[in-house]
Amino acid sequence: MNEWGKVKKVIVGTATGARYLPNELGVRHINYADRSLQDSIPVGAYSQTIIDEANEDLESLAKIYKDFGSEVIRPEPAEVNHYLYCPRDNILTIDKKIIASPMSMNCRKDEYKYMCKVTNDLTAIQFTQKDYEDSCIMNKNKLATVNFTPMWDAANVLRAGRDILYLHSNTGNYAGAEQLQKLLGPNFNVHIISDVYSYSHLDSTIALLKPGTALINPSRIKNKDVLPYGMRNWDLIECPEPIEMNYAGPEAMMSQWTGMNCVSLDEDTVVVQSTQTNLINVLETKGFTVIPVHMRHQRSLSGGPHCCTVELERDYELEYTFDNKY
Repeated sequence: MNEWGKVKKVIVGTATGARYLPNELGVRHINYADRSLQDSIPVGAYSQTIIDEANEDLESLAKIYKDFGSEVIRPEPAEVNHYLYCPRDNILTIDKKIIASPMSMNCRKDEYKYMCKVTNDLTAIQFTQKDYEDSCIMNKNKLATVNFTPMWDAANVLRAGRDILYLHSNTGNYAGAEQLQKLLGPNFNVHIISDVYSYSHLDSTIALLKPGTALINPSRIKNKDVLPYGMRNWDLIECPEPIEMNYAGPEAMMSQWTGMNCVSLDEDTVVVQSTQTNLINVLETKGFTVIPVHMRHQRSLSGGPHCCTVELERDYELEYTFDNKY
């Protein structure tokens, strides 16, 4: 599997029943380590207005896939601790494997159950105090998870055939990278990217558009030496400064860099948030066909076109993509 083969089957999320993350141990360490444990965080259900508008926009996103000829799967209605808006967070498809990642917060472990059947379920272990780094509170230089139990969200991963990018961050520890490498076996190479971004997933930092071409976040990828060796000679397109996006509710759940959270339908076609006209212009200049989609609550609900989808099937050749696979 890769990030750019023609999409044949895809899950598109839903905002129905969306709730803010519960005020619990993992949430405070991973998402809110920048504030004291005594400070309040948003809790409870999102407003019905946010949910309704987000669902309208997800229907538009689903229609883009259907018009492209893809089969679209939607999550089953369910009550969960958070939401089913971002299937990319939980589910990773590589070759014939559909993996439910162990996640980094206990409250999100069950979300995949309402989206698809998996071949590998890694969610069994419940994390405890020993799995989180208390010194990360009010200290962004410390990552939230201890390198003890494998902890990683599927959205920490991007696929380039047999080469797999894995972000070491608050939502992915080294033990998680080792677990993924062991699961995939010796014919795959899991490349760890470290010291670029703590909070938290990879798809607002790198987008793999096609072999040899990637979109990068210049505020985080400041030196190509942090990338795998075989990727450093790619055409690395610097994402322009995002055009500010509004949010609803008490606070934004994502930074402005969610504006680069785009998804490829094939090697020539990219779906991009409609407000990001500077990025659209850059991609079109590079020869891509851009399909804009308006997602009003991308920052409210913490997910753009890439986050809100996960491919179950793409056309692909399983090969090493980087010139030097090591």
